[in-house]
Amino acid sequence: MITGNLEYMMSSLPYLSFQDTAEERSKVFSILKKYANPSELGKDIITILDEEASKFISANAYRLFQQIDLATIHAEAFQKSKNKILGAFSKYVYSLKRDIEQLRISRKNGLESTTKKPSLPLVPGTPLEEEIQLLKWQWDKLEELSIGHYADFGALVIYKLKLLLLLRWWGFDQEQGFANFLNSTKKTEHGR
Repeated sequence: MITGNLEYMMSSLPYLSFQDTAEERSKVFSILKKYANPSELGKDIITILDEEASKFISANAYRLFQQIDLATIHAEAFQKSKNKILGAFSKYVYSLKRDIEQLRISRKNGLESTTKKPSLPLVPGTPLEEEIQLLKWQWDKLEELSIGHYADFGALVIYKLKLLLLLRWWGFDQEQGFANFLNSTKKTEHGR
């Protein structure tokens, strides 16, 4: 276990870059696993990051830090957060989700090719390719928000969000995704 201050912790974490390579995955997982006790090596790396962060931040900040999750980051509680990083990113993701919803509606209704400027500059592709584009936009927003935050709580929040984005990307399984797609679009015997 590494002890010290938040600045030391931030500088000892693996550098995260938006790429999906075996080398990148190995680097991130192996370095973060070094923070765990040998008896706790089965823990996921987000839990390890959370526990390590708890040593350097206040109890209130730790509670907030533990709640950070991509599935709920757009929630109103995060949008109204006193933490400027969380608030800005939450509002961005909420807006992105609304734009995606409008894009899906327009695609469903066949209106995507109208003269109206699309709300999202999404390059059409497979669902996986489009999802990776969305993750990249979120990554870029975090890069923008990181300016001036190197070893403070904001930097730690950005690090966790970036790590969550990478883990989401790295967790994609093309075969399982295609099977899920086929199951969701398959008609029943009654044509429904």
